[in-house]
Amino acid sequence: MKFALGLVCLLGVLGVFGLEQQTPGTQRLFRPRSTWERLHREPPIRGGSPSSKAAPVTTDYIMQRLDHFDPQNVNTWLMRYMANGEHYEAGGPLFIYVGGEWEISASSISRGHVYDMASELKGYLFYTEHRFYGQSHPTVDLRTDKLKYLNIDQALADLAHFVVEMRKTIPGAANAGVIMIGGSYSATMVSWFRQKYPHLVNGAWASSAPVFAKVEFTEYKQIVTESIRLVGGQNCADRIERAIKQAEELLDREEYALVAQEFKLCSDVDLSNLLDRMNFFSFLSDEFAGVVQYHDSGDIEGLCRIVEDSTITDDMKALAKVVTQGLTSTNCNSYGYKAMVDYYTNTSWLHGAAMSSMRQWLYQTCAEYGWYQISGAPDQIFGSSFPVGLFVKLCGDLYSGIFDETRMRNNADRTNVIYGGWNPEVTNVFFTQGQLDPWRAMGIQRDLNEHSPAVVIPGASHCADLSSISAQDSAEMRAAKEKILELVKKWLA
Repeated sequence: MKFALGLVCLLGVLGVFGLEQQTPGTQRLFRPRSTWERLHREPPIRGGSPSSKAAPVTTDYIMQRLDHFDPQNVNTWLMRYMANGEHYEAGGPLFIYVGGEWEISASSISRGHVYDMASELKGYLFYTEHRFYGQSHPTVDLRTDKLKYLNIDQALADLAHFVVEMRKTIPGAANAGVIMIGGSYSATMVSWFRQKYPHLVNGAWASSAPVFAKVEFTEYKQIVTESIRLVGGQNCADRIERAIKQAEELLDREEYALVAQEFKLCSDVDLSNLLDRMNFFSFLSDEFAGVVQYHDSGDIEGLCRIVEDSTITDDMKALAKVVTQGLTSTNCNSYGYKAMVDYYTNTSWLHGAAMSSMRQWLYQTCAEYGWYQISGAPDQIFGSSFPVGLFVKLCGDLYSGIFDETRMRNNADRTNVIYGGWNPEVTNVFFTQGQLDPWRAMGIQRDLNEHSPAVVIPGASHCADLSSISAQDSAEMRAAKEKILELVKKWLA
C-alpha cells in the first residue's frame, strides 16, 4: 500500500513506520495486521518502465456530490484523478483505469497493458481515485456516522459523473467510446458499472474481480494452500500444516509462554485470550497469503526455502522464522486483538489506520461484502483457529457496535441481490483470473455469456495480467492480453 507521507514527526508517533516506543530502551514492532495492507494495495504493474516523456501524467480534481441519491443533500467534495493524454487524438477512446481500496499513483497509467492499449488506439487515459481512499476525502474524518457515504452505489455514481464530465471537457471526446479497466475490487466495480450504467461505457476489463459477496470466505485459504503445494511443493505445505498444528496443541496445553517466545510476541499479546489466539493464527496464515496473492517468479519458492530450512528440526521454529526474521532483540510482534482495535478505531485522516486504507476497507467488508478469509475449509494447512467470529467481533468493535453477524450476512445478501452475485447479467465484460489467486473463488471463471468471456490464466497471480506483454509471459498469459485488445477494438467499433 502506498502512503501519502507528510508530517513525519506526528506520523512516527502514530506508529506508521512500524516501531513504537514501549519502555525505555525497548521497542516493539507495531504491526496490527500489516499483512492486510499488502493484500489490499494498488495492483503492481511489473516489467517495462514508465513513459520516457517528461511528466505525461497530470493530477486534478473533480467535484462530486456527497450523496448522489439524495437531491436534498447539496454537500460536495473533490475527487482526485490522474490523466495521461500523451497519445490522445481527438475522437479517440477514453480509457478509465479505476482505483480501488488504495491511493492511486502515476506509474499505473504510464506503463502496463492498459497504457499500451491507449497508446495504440490513440486514447486518453485516466486513473480515478475511489471516495474515502488516498487523497479523496469526502468527509472531515472517518467516524462511523460519516462512513455511510462509503459504499459501492455511491462509488459507481462517482464514476458515472466522471465519464459525463470528461466527455464534456476533453477536446473531441463528446461522443468518445469508453473502456473501463479494474484490478481486484476495482475490477468488481467496472463489471458492475457496465451493469448499472451501460450507456456510459462500451466495455470493461475485470482483472481478478470478486463478484460474489460472502461472509465466510473459507475458499481463500484453501486456494492459498493449493498454490503453495503447486509452486512451493508438498513438503513445504506439509511442514506449515505440522507447525500450525504443533502451535495449536501447545496452546491447548496452556503452554502460552513457549509459543509467545518462539514468535517474539509483545507482552500485550495474551494467547490465553481467545481473541488474541484467533488473531494470532489468522495473522500467521495471512503472512503466506500475502506472498501467494501477488506471487511473482520465485516468491513462493523463497518463502518455502525459509520454511524448509533443514538446519531447523522443529516445525514450529521453522514457521516462526517467517515472521521473526529481521527482528532485533528489542523488537516484538504485536498481534494482540486490543492493539489492533485501538489502531483501527482512530478516525483521523493523518493516522495509519486511514493512510493504510484499512479503516475504510474493513468498513466496506462489514457493510457490503464480507470476504473474511477464515479457517474452516477441510483441505487447507492453517488450522482451525480463526473462525468468522473474530471478524464479527471486529466489525462491532471498530464501528460503534452497529454490526452484528445477522446484519453482516444481510448486508452481503443485499449486495448479491442488487448486483447479481454469480450472474451479474452483463455484456462486454472480459473476466480474467489467475490460477494461483485466492480471490478467483469469488470470481467468474467460465464464460458468463457469449458477450462476456472469462479465462483463468495458468500459473498467474492476482492482477498479473495488467502488466505489458513481455517475453516472460506464458502462452496463456499472452493470449489473454491479446484477447482484451481484440475485444476493446470490437467494443469501440
